[in-house]
Amino acid sequence: MKLKKVAASLLAGTMCVGLLAGCGSGGDAKNDKDGITIRLLTRMAGTTTQVGIYNDILDAFKEKHPEVTIIDDSQGDESAFNNILSTDIASGTMANIFRIQGVANLSEYIDNGLILDMSSYLEEDSEWGGGFTEGALSYYQVPGKEGIYGIPMESGLIGVYYNKELFEKAGINEFPKTWTELKDAITKLKDSGVIPIAMGCQTTYMAGHLHNQIFYKWLGTEAAKELGAREKNWTDTDVVETLEFVKELIDIGAFDPNAAGMTDNIAMTQFQQGEAAMVITGPWNIGTFEDPEETPVHESIEVAKFPYFEEKQEFKNEDMQTISPYMVSGKLEGEELELTIELLKMLTDKDAAKRYAEEAAFLIPRTDIELDDSKVSPLFATNVELGGTSEGIAVDVFDFDSITSMQDRTRNSIASMFTGAEPEAAAKEIQNEVDSNK
Repeated sequence: MKLKKVAASLLAGTMCVGLLAGCGSGGDAKNDKDGITIRLLTRMAGTTTQVGIYNDILDAFKEKHPEVTIIDDSQGDESAFNNILSTDIASGTMANIFRIQGVANLSEYIDNGLILDMSSYLEEDSEWGGGFTEGALSYYQVPGKEGIYGIPMESGLIGVYYNKELFEKAGINEFPKTWTELKDAITKLKDSGVIPIAMGCQTTYMAGHLHNQIFYKWLGTEAAKELGAREKNWTDTDVVETLEFVKELIDIGAFDPNAAGMTDNIAMTQFQQGEAAMVITGPWNIGTFEDPEETPVHESIEVAKFPYFEEKQEFKNEDMQTISPYMVSGKLEGEELELTIELLKMLTDKDAAKRYAEEAAFLIPRTDIELDDSKVSPLFATNVELGGTSEGIAVDVFDFDSITSMQDRTRNSIASMFTGAEPEAAAKEIQNEVDSNK
């Protein structure tokens, strides 16, 4: 199966770490009498299949360059990873290849020379650089900065997983493509006796993900960057409109009447047991959805993009995805830099992407890989194809905001609409969080 575009898993959180000015000097990995040392700090650690592939690539690089010493400080545990990264940032001695999740504070790190602009490398090697999806690269274009400051090494569409059989029983022959069609489908599903959309607002991320989908289809992913840069306010009319659309779904009965007090596990179970027709989630649940013991209705589950607004066709392919990067230290030079780039390319080229997808259902967002149908599930393949059409990619709206409390504030305020709060009140509450942190 030749995929025109390939876009896979892990929700990303924004990281705020204090940055000391005047961060160190010289290379981050040392040249010693035995050659060059390349240090990596990623989340690729443990015994998973994708980590095994990652280690195979490191071994292939070592075999090709026995004079180079590889030090892999990668950590599977988030706290351990963050502790090492915080120390590196504070001292200015970054690993050659590392990861900072989110883009809220990248401008600060770029100003201090900690992150390399990858634009020229992407342009010079068109076979490698030209293979990444447009949306994945644009995510690492930092507002106010020229260049691309991360190489996407993992992504995946957060879409709408739906029960085709329940849709057909309600008289709906295909998944709705537009907002108007979605509302019509919700009414038909409700009338047929099922919950249209599984939602557990006690676990507030579910309400947040719903709003993210609406926000990007109404205003585009760049508008989220504008909020983070204070070029837009949550109380702006068009932003409030995105909250009004959430309220509209609540008012037409799109969710369980008890959604406000439900957890995500209960909501997910409703979908897996065929009590709810749709759920908004990412590819990390594909394995669960395909397991007949965990999901008795597994044969009826398909995936689609969140519907777009008819009057906002320009944002039709602006999508919520998970995305994670490899970044390169801005302190490197000479042969050390050349070898680091060579290793980075090996970790993210089309050969690596094919292995990750077929053997681990782990997706590097590239357009140039050809997957073997016999090695990937139809649900995964569809997610890949849909994600590859994304022209703009973002994670959560707050992902672009440097205020760490915005994650809880936005999600809690959005969830409050499920207990009667008005969109304008929710918007003011979120904007007050911004204003109080100025």
